[in-house]
Amino acid sequence: MTERQSAQDIIHRSSRSFSIASWFLPVATRSKVWALYAWCRSLDDAVDLATSPSQAKENLQRFENDLIGAHDREPTQQPASEWILPLVLDRQIHSRHALELIEGMRMDLDGYEVQTDADLEKYCYHAAGTVGLMMTSLMGVKEQAADRHAVALGVAMQMTNIARDVKEDAQMGRSYLPGITKPLEAKADDIAQAVRKILDHAETRYNLAIDGMDYLPWRSRTAIRVALEVYREIGRRIRRNGYRVMSGRTVLSKPRLIAVASRAVLFDMLCIVSLVVRRLLHPGLFSLKEPNMTNTSNPSDPHPISTANQAKQIALLGLSLTSIMATALFVMVYFNPKSQEYSYLPLIYAVGSLLASVLFHRLSVRYDKPNPQAT
Repeated sequence: MTERQSAQDIIHRSSRSFSIASWFLPVATRSKVWALYAWCRSLDDAVDLATSPSQAKENLQRFENDLIGAHDREPTQQPASEWILPLVLDRQIHSRHALELIEGMRMDLDGYEVQTDADLEKYCYHAAGTVGLMMTSLMGVKEQAADRHAVALGVAMQMTNIARDVKEDAQMGRSYLPGITKPLEAKADDIAQAVRKILDHAETRYNLAIDGMDYLPWRSRTAIRVALEVYREIGRRIRRNGYRVMSGRTVLSKPRLIAVASRAVLFDMLCIVSLVVRRLLHPGLFSLKEPNMTNTSNPSDPHPISTANQAKQIALLGLSLTSIMATALFVMVYFNPKSQEYSYLPLIYAVGSLLASVLFHRLSVRYDKPNPQAT
C-alpha cells in the first residue's frame, strides 16, 4: 500500500465529511491534505489509545521532537511524523502551527478547564484553528489577511464538535461547556443554554469564514465550502432537536450528507461560473485567484488562456452544475417518492450525478492553464 493510499484510507475511515469534501480539491493539494489529516488523526490516537496520561504525554513529546528536529534531519521518533515532515521541510506549512496543535492536546491531558468564552476560544484555536491555518498554507494562500478567516472556520468546526459530543466527552470526564464542569450532573436547561450559546458563536465564525472565501484559490474553494456546510448542518440539526445533546450524538444520514454537499457545490459552482463568464466578457476586470500564477486575463501575459479553452471550461462547469442540480432532484425524489418501487434507485442516481459533477469539475480545471503556444 502506498503512502498516499494509506492517508486516503485514514480519512475515508475516520471522517465521511472531510473525505467527501477532499475530492473537490486539486490532486496535488488533495494528497497533501490527506497527509495532514493522517498526521492529525495519529495525534488523536496517540492520546486516546494511550494506557495512561503519562504515556499520552510521552507520545506527544515524540511528535514534538520530530517537528523540532525536522530541519536537522534527525531520525523520527514517531513513524506517523512522516506524514507531516515533508510538508514542513518544503515550507508548505509552518511547524509553529503544528506545535500549537500538540499544545492543545496537552491542554486536555492537563485538565484544562473552560470557565469562560475566552477559555473556549483559546482551546478551539489550539485544537482546530491551527489546522485551518495549515490548510490555507497547503492551498497556497499567502495573504496574512486570510488567517483570521481560516482560524474562524477551524474554531467554528471545533465548537460544532463540542456541541455534538457533550455526552461523549462527559463520559470521559471532560467538559468544554463554559461554566459547566460536570454535564452528567447538570440540569438539562443549563446544558441546552450553553450549547445554544456555543452554536451561536460557531455561526458567527462560519459567516466570517465565508467572508474569506475569496482568498482561496477557486480550485480549492468548493471543497472548503462543502466541509463548512456539512459541519454547519450538524449544528443546525442540534438546534432543530432542541439542543438535546445528552440523548445521543447528532449525525447526518448519508442522504442528508449528500443533499447538503450537493447544495454547497451548487452554490459554489454558480459563483465560479459567474466569475468565469465575467472574466470572458470583461478580460482584465475579473480574475480567479490562483497562487503563484500570473493573472491569465492580463493582455500582456505571454501565455494567456485561449478563448477556446475558456469556452470549454465554461461548458464543463455548466455540465458540472447540471449534474449537481440532478443530484438535488434525485435526493428530493428519494425523500418524496411517487412510488414505493423506487426504493434506493433515486439515491443511486444521486450518487452517480454527484460523481459526474466532480468529474466535470476536475476536467474544467485542465482548461484553466496558460497556453504556451499563444503569442
